[in-house]
Order: sequence, then C-alpha cells, then structure tokens
Amino acid sequence: MSRQWPPSRILSAGIVIGLALLLTAVYLATSAPYLEIGTEPGHEGVRITRVHKSSPLAGMVEPGDEIIAISRDNLELQLEPFDAVLEPDDSSHFGPYNRFFERQGVIWSIISQGNFSFAVQRNYDERLINYEPEWITVSVPRNTRPSDLPVSFWYQTMCGLAILWMGIAAWAFARHERGPFFYTMAGLGIAIAIIASAIYTTRSLAFPADLFLSLSRANQFGAMLFAGAGTTLLWYYPTRISAFRFERLMYALVALILAANWGQWLDSLDLLARVTLLAWAVTDIVLAVIQWRRTRFEPVERARLKWFVYAWFSGVIGYLGLVIAPQLVSKPSLIHQQYAWGLFVLTYLGIALGIVRYRLFDLDRWILMAWFWFACGILILLLDGILLVWLNLQHALSLVISVIIVGWIYFPLRQVLLSKLLPSSRREDLWEQLSRMISHAFDAHHSVEQQWKSAMQRSFNPLHTRRKSLFCKDPCLLDDGLRLRVPLIGEGSSLELSYANHGHRLFDREDVQFTRQAMTLFSYVQQYRESFRQGVRTERERVARDLHDDVGARLLSIIYRTEDSELAILARECLHELRDVIQGLQKQTVTLDQSFSRWHSEARERCELFGVELDMSLSPQASNMIFTPRTDRNLTSIVREFLSNTLRHAKASRITIRLDKFTEYLVLDTSDDGIGWPPDMTYSHLGIGLYSIRERCEELRGQMALYSPINGGAGVRCLIPEQGEAQP
Repeated sequence: MSRQWPPSRILSAGIVIGLALLLTAVYLATSAPYLEIGTEPGHEGVRITRVHKSSPLAGMVEPGDEIIAISRDNLELQLEPFDAVLEPDDSSHFGPYNRFFERQGVIWSIISQGNFSFAVQRNYDERLINYEPEWITVSVPRNTRPSDLPVSFWYQTMCGLAILWMGIAAWAFARHERGPFFYTMAGLGIAIAIIASAIYTTRSLAFPADLFLSLSRANQFGAMLFAGAGTTLLWYYPTRISAFRFERLMYALVALILAANWGQWLDSLDLLARVTLLAWAVTDIVLAVIQWRRTRFEPVERARLKWFVYAWFSGVIGYLGLVIAPQLVSKPSLIHQQYAWGLFVLTYLGIALGIVRYRLFDLDRWILMAWFWFACGILILLLDGILLVWLNLQHALSLVISVIIVGWIYFPLRQVLLSKLLPSSRREDLWEQLSRMISHAFDAHHSVEQQWKSAMQRSFNPLHTRRKSLFCKDPCLLDDGLRLRVPLIGEGSSLELSYANHGHRLFDREDVQFTRQAMTLFSYVQQYRESFRQGVRTERERVARDLHDDVGARLLSIIYRTEDSELAILARECLHELRDVIQGLQKQTVTLDQSFSRWHSEARERCELFGVELDMSLSPQASNMIFTPRTDRNLTSIVREFLSNTLRHAKASRITIRLDKFTEYLVLDTSDDGIGWPPDMTYSHLGIGLYSIRERCEELRGQMALYSPINGGAGVRCLIPEQGEAQP
C-alpha cells in the first residue's frame, strides 16, 4: 500500500520546489556581467532603451543610441537587430534560430571578460545624424546582483510560482483524482516555461550560448507539457470521456514534438513550435464540446464545466491570439510573451474561484483557507530575503525588521482579508457540546443508537453521512481529513461523515479525540440503560410471580368456593385479565399477529352477545411488527374501549377494525355504521372512553383522530410508532 502524505507535507514540498526554482533563476540571471541596460532590435544594430544610473555605461550612452559593434582584443563582431530579440523562438525557421545562438556565444565571449569596447551610433535627433560610430571602452567591475534584476524578471518569476503553487495546493487535497493531477502538471509545465523565459528575456546583451539554448528548450518543454496536460485534463474532467488512458498518448505526442523540435527534423519552427500549440488548443475545444454534450442532463456538472472552460480558455486563447497567431502570419506579437504570462495567472485564479463557488475537482471552500495559509508561509519566508537583497541589510537587522513588519502590519492585514473574503468557518467549541449530548442521550423517547447518530450530525454538520458495513472500533480520519469514520454504538458497523461544517473545514485530531470521549460517555449511558432494563425485567418477573402465586390462588379459591354465580363469573374474568397481565410482564416482546388473535377472539365473543357483525383484519405487512408488553397492553385497552363505546352508544349493526402498517407506524382504524358523532362533538368535549384512548395514544407517542365515514357512522384512527414506548 502506498504511503499517504498529508496535504501539509505536499504544500511544504511545493514551497521547497518553488523556492528552488526561484533561487536557480536568480543564480542564473545574476551570473551575467552587470550592464543594467535595456535593448531592442534597432535599424542597424541593437538599440538601447534604458540605462540605469548605476550602470557602467551611464553617461556614455543614452536611450535611442544603437550599439552596432563590439570588440575585445582582436575579436570584433558587427551586431544585428536580431541579436536583441527577447525570444529566439520568434524566428519562423531554424536557420536564423541557430545563427542567433551562434552569435550569442560570440557576444558572450566578448562581454564576459570584464573589459570590452563597443561602437555607438548616436541618434539624438533624426535631422542631425552622425554616421561615424564612436568607439567606447567600458569596464564591468562585477556581476549582476539580485537587487539589479529588472521588474520584468520578478514579474515573470512570480507569475510562474503563483501558478505552480495554486496547482500544487489543489492537488494536495485531491491526490486520488486525475483531474487535479493534470491541473497541477499543467501548472508545473507553464511555471517551468515562464521561469526559463524570465531568465533569458531580461538579459542585458547576451547569455552563454549553451545555457541560453537549454533555457529556450526548457521553455518549449514547459509550454508543450502545459498544452498536453491541459488537453488530458479535459479528457478526464468533469467526466471521463472513455476508458482509454489518454495521458499515454499525450506523453508520446509531447516527446515526439520535442524530439522533432530539438532535432530539427523540419526547417519550419512555426510548424513545430506554434502550430502544435494551436493543435492542442483545437483539441481542447473539441473535448470541451464533448464534455458539454455529456453533461447536458447533469446541471451541477454542467455549471462546473462552464466555469472551468471560461477560466481555462480565457488564458489559453488569449495567449494564442495575442502572441502565437500574429507570428504565424509574420506579424509581431500584439503583446510580448513576458507580459502575456499574466493571462495564465488569471486562468488559475479563475479556477480557484470556481473551486470556492462550484467545488471544481470536488474540492470545497475550506481549501481557500489552506491557500491563504500557504501564501502566508511563502510571504513570511520571502520577506526577510527581500529586505536582505534590496535594502542590503545585515542578517540580524533584516530579521528584526521582518518580525516588526510581519507582526504589526502583515498579520493584522491578513486577518482582515480572511474575515472579509473567506466564508465563515468558525465552529462552536466541541467540548461545550458534551453536556448537551449526554442530556439528549438520556432522552427516553429515543434509543442510544439514534441519539449517537444525531449527536454526530449536530457536532460536525457534515455535508454527507453514510452508513458503512465495515466494522470500526475507534474513530479515524480518512482522506487527510475530508472524512471521519466513527463506530456505531451497539452495532457492528460504522458511520462515515464527509466535509465538516458543510465543507468549510477539515476533520482533525481534535475531532477524533472529541469523538472518542463522546463514545466513552455514550457507552456509560448505554450501560446505564441496559442496567435499568435488567432491573425492570427482574422486577416484572418478581411482580408476575407474586401475582400468580398470591392473587391468582385467591381468585381460584373464590371461583371454586363461592355459591354466587355472578361472583364466580366476575372472578373468572378477573383471573383471565390477571393471566394477560402476568403474560405481559413475563414477555420481552410481542408480535402483532399474536396480539391480533387474542383481540379478534375477544371482540368476536362480545359482538356475538350484542348481535353485531364484526369485520376485523390484519395486513401481512403489519403482522410481523414487534411491540413491548406495555405497548401491547395499551393497544389491547384501545381496542376494548372502542368496542365498549360502540356497543353501548352507537346503535351499530357492523363494526370494522383494520390494522395496517405505514412506514414505521401501526395504523389502527376502527369504524361503525351507527348514529355517528354528535353535531357539537369537539376534542375538548370527549367522553371518558375516547379521552382514555387519546391518552394511551399519546403515551405511545402516537396520535388519535376522529372522522365520519362516507356511509355514515363514526370512526377512530390511531397512528402508533412501532418503537412507541419510551425507553429508559
């Protein structure tokens, strides 16, 4: 069995991976000589767009000047406009692409030694152009520092890290699903592409040819991995289109495309680098249409798909339309690649909002809280480094300033944001609920098992509660806190609670400890109830013996010794009633078919004495219902009382009694064809007999209703729960 890593470890690993990428990017970007100039393709050479005041070229050149040649010792190179392109992939064919890297190697060999000369063509005024270039020698005293790196470098790096960390944060809580996995893989791919781009697109003049080529290929690899993983994601989410393992085809296609690109099997860079990306996008659209049709009868999945498609294609189509498509028609990109990366950040932010609103990838709102804490940890780690690098502070001083900023500014602002943006996830202290749980557990109208289920529902407010046949001895966490499995008291099964507080938080160890303590208290309640029942059974048996041995014997003496026939009949009736009472005390449960036989025999005798027809029936569904002796006695009294009332007052020729089962209730329906209820009959003016019937129904937690049959007469309907008698 594979080891299950908790989300906290995966998030920590994601932070480590992201920081490793950041440090690698900073290390490579700062390995170049410190020139601190911005360049772009010029008319004849490389045009200067900016010069930092601390640059070794400050005062020597101005924005608008063009560097047309560089030299060192006996090596001189005429610069070309294409030497200043930020992205070598902008070339449509491999010829200029390969030549670019060859020239980058020569330029690097000249400027990397510290001293070199360059020819500048001044161009302050188009009307006064000096065609004679001016040669200037410059000395570069040091390499670039992190604080020297331009804003575009940090912008691209933060875009890549934000996408990477949002992907990892989603996968950390749903590692068993394919959708989040490929969502994270796509994020990893685009993060690699963006960070590689951040390194070489912010170079001052040149980079080592081998390193530059490796970074360019890393950019291509990341872009293809993002495109392939994104297509695979739409294959699996929100529904799996077929059983085919699409990722195998994706891996093969990505490897084939990269091999053809890096091996330059074709001369067209457009075909291998840009058309392939468009092909992946077209495939995405086809799969999205298929998913749309598959979810037409599933409104929830359709809503999730709609949000996901909007978020995903807003970034993908925006990037392709603004960057890739113009290059295919030999036009410059509408927005440069290094700024277009922000579109993918918006895509991942949109999906994050979809998780909050539509539970994309079956994740819940509580993941937003995890993302906040995840971001908080990253910011705290980076803050000291930022102060140290940009302000050139000593380690101890930067640590002190970091603590002050974090404690007095950052944490209060973060709490305000959390209270404003996050759904309420506060939970009542579980331990304060124990007293209420125990008081409910002693409620005599419900069993301990029912009270335990209700207590778990009230304590955790789960979105889903499922009963499992799997035996569970001790409460335990499942799926890193998504679910909590608790034993069912008195049963050999368990209860599985999913998504605590309606999905606003995870189950944790405190919940396990609380559940374990609550189980202990409920077991005490169960033991008390069992002891109470045992005491009741023992007392019933004693009373039954005393009635049989004492009262029964005396009644038999009266029957055999008296000469008064009426007294003998009365004594026999009392003895018959006494035997019923004794049997009720001795029995633990009574099935309804046993009671029905006794009721039917007695009712038939009484109706025959009065010349009344009896129609009494028991449905097969109700025949197996089980009642306690106390409930049986109450039902017997209800049937007798109705018969007595009808025979005395109704002037009926027919009595109908029906016993049926409705869900977990016994329906006792009695009616006659007599004179019916008085016109002024109300529940507040019931006679003694009807009042007695209603009281017995209420004692059994049932209900009584009076009605008038269509054919005349009077009717009484009683609804009695099968577990009607209050339990100790």
